[in-house]
Amino acid sequence: MDINFLQTQSIPLDIKNQHDSDCLAFAISSSEDGIWEYDIQSNATFVSKRWLEIIGYHEEEYSSSIESWKKLLHPDDLEEALGVLYGSIANKVESAHVRYRVRHKKGHWLWIYDRAKILFDTQGEPLIIAGFRTDITKQIELELHYEELAAIVQNTTVEVYILDTVTLKYLYANNGALKSLGYTLDELKNLTIFDINPDITLEDIDIFRQYLLNISPELTNLSTHKRKDGSVYPVQASVHKLTYQGQTAVVIFDTDITELTGIQNKLQHLATHDSLTGLPNRVLFHDRLEMAIKQTRRNEEKLAILFVDLDHFKQVNDSLGHSIGDELLIEVAKRLQSLLRDSDTIARMGGDEFNILLDGFDNTENIISLVQKCIDAFKEPFTVQEQRLYATLSIGISIYPDDGINAELLLKNADAAMYKAKTEGRNTYQFYAHEMSEKAYERVIMENSLRIALKDNQFRVFYQPQINLNSGELAGMEALVRWEHPTLGIVSPDKFIPFCEETGLIQEIDFFVLESVIKQQITWNLEGITIPKIAVNFSAKTLNSRSIADEVRTIMNFYRCPANCIAIEVTESHIMRNPDEAIKILRELQALGLEISIDDFGTGYSSLSYLKKLPINKLKIDQSFIRDIPYDEDDIAITKTIIALSHNLKLDVIAEGVETLEQQQFLIANGCPLAQGYLYSKPIDTESITRLIRSKEKWI
Repeated sequence: MDINFLQTQSIPLDIKNQHDSDCLAFAISSSEDGIWEYDIQSNATFVSKRWLEIIGYHEEEYSSSIESWKKLLHPDDLEEALGVLYGSIANKVESAHVRYRVRHKKGHWLWIYDRAKILFDTQGEPLIIAGFRTDITKQIELELHYEELAAIVQNTTVEVYILDTVTLKYLYANNGALKSLGYTLDELKNLTIFDINPDITLEDIDIFRQYLLNISPELTNLSTHKRKDGSVYPVQASVHKLTYQGQTAVVIFDTDITELTGIQNKLQHLATHDSLTGLPNRVLFHDRLEMAIKQTRRNEEKLAILFVDLDHFKQVNDSLGHSIGDELLIEVAKRLQSLLRDSDTIARMGGDEFNILLDGFDNTENIISLVQKCIDAFKEPFTVQEQRLYATLSIGISIYPDDGINAELLLKNADAAMYKAKTEGRNTYQFYAHEMSEKAYERVIMENSLRIALKDNQFRVFYQPQINLNSGELAGMEALVRWEHPTLGIVSPDKFIPFCEETGLIQEIDFFVLESVIKQQITWNLEGITIPKIAVNFSAKTLNSRSIADEVRTIMNFYRCPANCIAIEVTESHIMRNPDEAIKILRELQALGLEISIDDFGTGYSSLSYLKKLPINKLKIDQSFIRDIPYDEDDIAITKTIIALSHNLKLDVIAEGVETLEQQQFLIANGCPLAQGYLYSKPIDTESITRLIRSKEKWI
């Protein structure tokens, strides 16, 4: 079928002349719309070339007919499009329009806006329908996009407002805003920004206007919203200029930051407070101290720092566990806090250390009164997990500006004073004095030197022989650690062992000695020297480690060391700190085949009920009882009792500190089979003890 309906025979129009016909043809060919015509009498249809371009067909591919058009229609739009076409004809209306979708040749759908006019004959019967079809796909997509955006804006939880910049009244608010505030839209339109944002002033509004006008078309601001019920909540606002319904306005996007503010506050609290006790931590205490110093300086006043440390807290952790230790710290914090004024600051600095800031005091007596009140308050026990625990305090005090003009110096000097209180017997307090700084400096130097000594292998193992008094032969040896300082030479154990126990370094030293002894035993065996047994001392810190047996087993297995080569010595006082726990651990060590000895027996006040429960093989009589034999009647009586007790409990017994033949003879006469002391040899290094062993068949 010829689709060029511009030919005169296909367009039943009254064209006056050829010029008019040419103009019409040009106009139609230039149109962006697709033009169509339907001859009702002949049922013939005609379409313009532009329509074919819109739907993607060439002239030879498309057969113009109502049926061809119907096939292009979207199924959901077919009924409406045909209804408009045939309804217009049936109802004899002059014009009609409809929107529908047609399928493009490539398969996608196009939105079409179709407008038609109907030509009637003189009897009023419809002859021809002609129309224009416009591709409105992009327009529809844009409308849908705007509708989607409008729906998103309307239903988002973010509060969206449009505000008249002149009257400061609300022109629009989305569902999120109305839900948050509790108003209806009509109610909100009768309010101004001051009703919703009670913190905003006219001065703020002027600043915002100037900013939006001269600096940037958008700004952000933190504010507070007031709900209809009077409650308030924080928001973060983003404000943008726009024109709304022909008038100057701003759109405001407000986000409720209640949860975010809560999280930020929680994070801030975590950053500045101790997670266990809830007290200020080191960071916050330092900040408050800095501010207090500035205020005190301006007012020409004084302030005091109390450095508080729990006495023997490590024993609680080591013997009862960290769970009980943590609960004790919580209770300690509560008790200390209850004794202070609201203006005072108490902080947990770490571990069992607390700092207290006192400002605005009148005289030193006031400080002493508070400190004494703290010490007295700790006479009452704490109940933790149904256990009654006692704790005492060592407190160091520094005064601003007498003992320092800055936070670091005040804290350092209070710390030094606290250590002085420790050395004075604990459960007391000390004010700072200049010489304390020197002692504190010595402690720092000592700790650094000890760590270097461990790293650089400056520790040496010395050996002291143990003699069988009946046979005169070597019965074993005790291994004793010595520090061979590169400049000071051999450092006595009583100079560094207590400090190592306090800092925890003693565990590393204990295992160093154990491993050194095992390796030396292997060396002596290869050289043909047999040492019956070497005793290694374990500190309370090492003994209280729940993994001690596993660690000892690992070392012995690694070196393939027989258990009968090693003995473990622990002091009576260490055992009696927590005898029940000690019994468990000693049993695990004894299960490895190790001999267990109690060192310094007679000084730890163990009861017979515990003594018979302890998994031990040997008692060592403390040298303090041997020293004055045979002249001191009390020492003689105690030594005889210990020997008899050992026999009755079927335990070996050894006396230490034997220096004279009289002492040796006394021990033989009273049935003590073993001894060690300077009478036989002082503790000496590996090379010296090796030579000594080679040179002696009999030691007495």
